[in-house]
Amino acid sequence: MVRYSEGALLAQARTQLAALLPEDFELGEAVLDDQGPFDGPDAVWQLREQHAGYGLILVEAKQSLTPRDVSRLRERLSGPVMRLMRGPTVLVVAPWLSPRTRALLEEAGHSYLDLTGNVRFRIDRPAVYLRLQGADRDPNPKPQSQARLQGPKARRLVRLLVEATPPYRSKSLAEAAGLTPGYVSKVLSSLDEQALVERNQRGLVEHVDWPALLLSSAGSYDMLRNNQASTFIAQEGARALYARILADIRRPDVVLTGSFAASSIAQVAAPAQLVLYVADPELMRRFGRLLPTDRGADVVLLKPEDTAQVEGTRTTDDGLRQVGLGQLVLDCLGGNGRLPEEGQAVLDWMRAHEDEWRRPDLPRLDR
Repeated sequence: MVRYSEGALLAQARTQLAALLPEDFELGEAVLDDQGPFDGPDAVWQLREQHAGYGLILVEAKQSLTPRDVSRLRERLSGPVMRLMRGPTVLVVAPWLSPRTRALLEEAGHSYLDLTGNVRFRIDRPAVYLRLQGADRDPNPKPQSQARLQGPKARRLVRLLVEATPPYRSKSLAEAAGLTPGYVSKVLSSLDEQALVERNQRGLVEHVDWPALLLSSAGSYDMLRNNQASTFIAQEGARALYARILADIRRPDVVLTGSFAASSIAQVAAPAQLVLYVADPELMRRFGRLLPTDRGADVVLLKPEDTAQVEGTRTTDDGLRQVGLGQLVLDCLGGNGRLPEEGQAVLDWMRAHEDEWRRPDLPRLDR
């Protein structure tokens, strides 16, 4: 892992920022009240332009900054410091900042710059706004000491955290999910560090940022690759097959996900691809008179990587089971074509109707 001294990090960040500014802007060290650089932050810079005047930039240099550190930074840079400096631009500089950390810094109203090229810089006087994209993955990752948010066990825990309203304890989550307490505790510690959950001093989970948790989990999930997928063309068309499945009580055991499930909640466009979790793909193939294909499939049959994906289902008026909302969002965001857009629409609906779908208790998964 490459480490920078604070001075080297500040110098490189300042050079990088200066190179992005117009030629008539001057970026230099600030001197406050003739007492030298302000000693609260790591540095204070001054951005000056001949006609627009100048503005102050409070700089925080970090070897690393986790999402949880952002809330601590906000507390430290509270009222007195900001008032003394008359509302300066806060700029966080680091070798690398994760997408989650950058999003939280932006939410806090702070600017950021990392040495891979991720930049969001805003100052009102002189008026400047910069935004550039750098690396989304750490080029010098630390050794992993905590559980990562990927794999079927992690996604099983994510769905519980999403679908059940806190508070709950690590032990209760482990029992409901059929996971070991040690594993759950390790994942919760990682989620806490990423500011995806809030725990009290006793470890009780008191809050879950469930939209961000789903988006984070979806980043390592691919619906077609993580599950055993078979793709087909329905001779009668996907919509006609869906109608026949609804009408035929002798249909195979299936659980609906993807576009047809999403459209019943928040329709983006008419669904065109039918995605089903199935216990017996061959039985469903014969029932649907499906033709195998590698291209242009309008039917996808999935055998789940984890049987818990098809538990906690919802049932339509026609008696057809659909995956839970958490799994539906993961499937759509981790899908192809129009599915990610449909997943985002479902997520937006969930935000607006949380009281309608979120459970007051932990559902127990039958394994």
